[in-house]
Amino acid sequence: MMSKRRPAGTLAAVLITAAATSALSTPAHSAPDTASKAPTRAPVTCFATTCHGLDPIATHCVDDAVTIADATLGGRIVRLRYSAECRAAWAQLWFGKPDDRAYVRTEDNGGHTIAIQSITVRPGNENSVYTPMVNDKDLKATACAEIPSLPPDSDTACTIFY
Repeated sequence: MMSKRRPAGTLAAVLITAAATSALSTPAHSAPDTASKAPTRAPVTCFATTCHGLDPIATHCVDDAVTIADATLGGRIVRLRYSAECRAAWAQLWFGKPDDRAYVRTEDNGGHTIAIQSITVRPGNENSVYTPMVNDKDLKATACAEIPSLPPDSDTACTIFY
């Protein structure tokens, strides 16, 4: 009686041929257009001096913003945020407690203060607060946090100037 089993090599050859034939004879389908277009952003509504005192979210300056530097103090983090498109900067304070204050300050090349914008943490907004913006065109900016519950002379921390 003859065995009905095929040699393993023959079976492998049949499977490889079938797979290759199947792959080659399958009709080509055009791939769906999955290349998604970049989401359109709203245009910014201010530039440099016209951003002074405005909200970075409302003006869309936050859309291209980067964090330049951080400073920490008493469990809080203050960040210097900057928008190249708006040429404006602001301070963002994380984990503040009521009465903590964050501010952003700009200086000219001579070290003279040009502008300051600040915000004080109120009950209920302890997670994150941010200041209005300051013009940063041809100036340098720093972000600072003041924590009144800390001892004097150790109650303020600032980022580098940028």
